[in-house]
Amino acid sequence: MPLLIDHLERRLGQLTNGWKGTPREGLPTVNVACFAGGVFTETTGYATVGLSRVPLHHPGHDGHLFLEFIAAEHGPDDVSSSLFPRALEYVASRCLDTREAVLRGDVTPLPEDVVRGSRFTCLYAALPVYYDADFKSVIVENGDPVAIAWLIPVTSGEAQIVADRGWSEFESELLKHDPDLMDMNRKAIA
Repeated sequence: MPLLIDHLERRLGQLTNGWKGTPREGLPTVNVACFAGGVFTETTGYATVGLSRVPLHHPGHDGHLFLEFIAAEHGPDDVSSSLFPRALEYVASRCLDTREAVLRGDVTPLPEDVVRGSRFTCLYAALPVYYDADFKSVIVENGDPVAIAWLIPVTSGEAQIVADRGWSEFESELLKHDPDLMDMNRKAIA
């Protein structure tokens, strides 16, 4: 089993199905995998698979980065209705197009066709703090270190906190209010 998949399955659960990403000439296809039965009961996990084959850059970081995204939610009964497969594919596609990484503190607005009426209009990149500390990265077969970024759905008001006050203040507000970030019905903090 590939090291990345093993790393993901130990936290997110067994790989149950997935969605094929859009093929791009000269680039690896980035798929979105679905996991069930992980460390959190009645939670579905999602992860990009393949993004880490492309070196990405980020302002303020020297060199290149290898990255995969995760997301998780309680339920749902029907994963085909979930926001996450479309949202993760969208963010991964943007990374491939721009060759720029999305890292902790970055907010990515989602287009209406991805959001489909959800009150969560953006994704906030965070460390995967709900999981054990070793989950934040993995060394894959070719020796590359791959960072795992947790994409959390946020409202436009929550995204505005990040824009106005910075990601550190936003994360302080999350600690203060302690919302369940896997609950797609959670109360917004702004």
